[in-house]
Formats: sequence, C-alpha cells, structure tokens
Amino acid sequence: MPFSWNIVTRNGQSEDPRFPLEKKLREKIAKFEKHLKHFPSDAVHLQIVLERHPRKDLYTSTLTLRVPSHILQSQKSGRHLVEAFDESVKALLRELESMKSHQRGEELWKRKERRKKLHELKAGGFGASPLAEGTGPQDHKHMVGDLFQHHDKEFLRHVRRHILHDELAGDLPKDTVKAKDILKEVRRRALARAGKGPKEGSWLIWFYHLIHQELKRQRARFTRDKAGKVSTNESKILSKEGAKVSRQADPAEESLARKDALARLEQDMRNWPRPEREVFELYYVEGIEPEEIAMITRQPLKKVRENIESIQSRLREEILAQEAAA
Repeated sequence: MPFSWNIVTRNGQSEDPRFPLEKKLREKIAKFEKHLKHFPSDAVHLQIVLERHPRKDLYTSTLTLRVPSHILQSQKSGRHLVEAFDESVKALLRELESMKSHQRGEELWKRKERRKKLHELKAGGFGASPLAEGTGPQDHKHMVGDLFQHHDKEFLRHVRRHILHDELAGDLPKDTVKAKDILKEVRRRALARAGKGPKEGSWLIWFYHLIHQELKRQRARFTRDKAGKVSTNESKILSKEGAKVSRQADPAEESLARKDALARLEQDMRNWPRPEREVFELYYVEGIEPEEIAMITRQPLKKVRENIESIQSRLREEILAQEAAA
C-alpha cells in the first residue's frame, strides 16, 4: 500500500499551463521515500500547498509531512514554482533527517502491535497520483486532526484506564467523566493551537500532555466529591480491565512470573501515589520513554526515573513473593 499525498493550489497552479505539475512533483517527493520506508503506510501523508502571490511574481511551496508521532513542515518562496518547491523539498529532507537522528531507532510507532503489521503494511513509496482534488487535508489544522485521529484508539484506551484508576482511588466520582468527552475536549484544544504546536518533544507526546492536563482539570472540578460512592465491585472491574491491557513495553520473551506480577500490581494501584500510577501507565502500558514521560506529566526527569525504580522494586518483591509461595 503506497503512501498517500495531496495537492492544494491557491491563486493558480503554475507559470505555464503546460507545466506537468503532478508528474514533476511526484518525481521530486521520491527523495523522501528512503527515509520513510520503515513506517507503516497508513501512518504517513504528505500535503503539498502551492500558492501564487495575488500581486507579486512570487510562488510559495509549503510541505507538511505526517508520520506516526510527528508533523514536519517546510515553507519556501521563489520567483518560479519549481524553484520554491525544490527548496521546500530540501528543507523538509533536513527536518526528516534531523528527526530520525534524534529518535535513534526508538520511535513510539515501534510498539508491539505496529511491529506485527510492518510486514503487511510495507509501502512501496508514494502513490503514482495524488488524492483527488479537494480530498485529503486542506490545511495544517487538518493534518493535526488526522494525526490525532490516527492514534484515537490508543488515546481512548489510555484515558479509560486513567479514569478507572481515578474512580477506584476516589479521585473521581464513578460514571461522571467519559473518556470520549475528554478526547473531544483535547482534540478541540489541539486544533485551536495547531499553528503553535508542541514547545518540546513530538506532536504525539504533546497530545498525551494535553490529555493529562484535561484529566487533571476534571479531578480538580470534582475535588469536593472525593467522598462520593465507589462501586463495591471495584476489584472485579479492575481485574476485567487489566485483562484487556496489552503491556506493549515489555519484551515478548518476558517471564510468566513477570506478567503475573504486573497483573497483581495493577490491582493494587489504587493505593499508589498518583505520580507512580501515571508513570506505570505511560512506561509499562504505552511504552513511552522516561524523557518523554517527563514532558507529558511535567514531573522532573529524576523523579520519573525514581518512580520507575520504585515500580520495578514493587515488581521484584511481587515476583519473589510468588516464588516463595510456589
């Protein structure tokens, strides 16, 4: 399945109506393909915006590339359309190379379920033709919305688990906050700030940060109701929810004892300090690295690492307890 791409033109397409626009652009965007070949094809989209100045002899080319956890953009202008487009391609290549050098093979998209799909979703490059005119994302805000939608299922699972833990810990009254409502508000805020984007880290990490901000806002809203009723079948609910979770950060060869210990820890999480609960969800469930957890939660990196060590200590103790009881 090839990567998708679309063209948006404003105030005319080119200096010469005979200019073979689509063919020329397709030849030039092939330069990106060697950097994108390991990405699942459904996680990549390139938007090309070509604009002619209404009064000056000037053309602007804006390229926006959506990959699994980032949105990269370059914009260049010139007296000729091809010149502007060539410069924007070169700039985006630099952005792409810089992103890959920083990631060093630890991209968030390399979670377990993604790795299983890589062989099925190998892309042969960009499609021979762009999407039909008027289809696909038409501006930067649409690109942000597409990236958010691409991760919607994992966001929904993440929010549902946090709400469940908050309910069991007595930080949220039961059935007062819905995961879909949280994501609807986060999406609204993300689109409203699409032009600014994240100050640090990837767009995906920024989305997670906005999710945690909104969860915090909801907890503050219901602070006075912390003494509200908590369902008597909490253990049953947590056990059922925990059984659904795929612990994506753990290697496939982890021992059965470790899995059992993680399941037991999940049942005991309601009594943990909130920072440890947040770190557990992001590190063990979502597979996010400590540096990025610090960006999401705004905890100091040192504290994040201490929380991971504390959780690992709990895990070792649980494993030893199981071995002693065996």
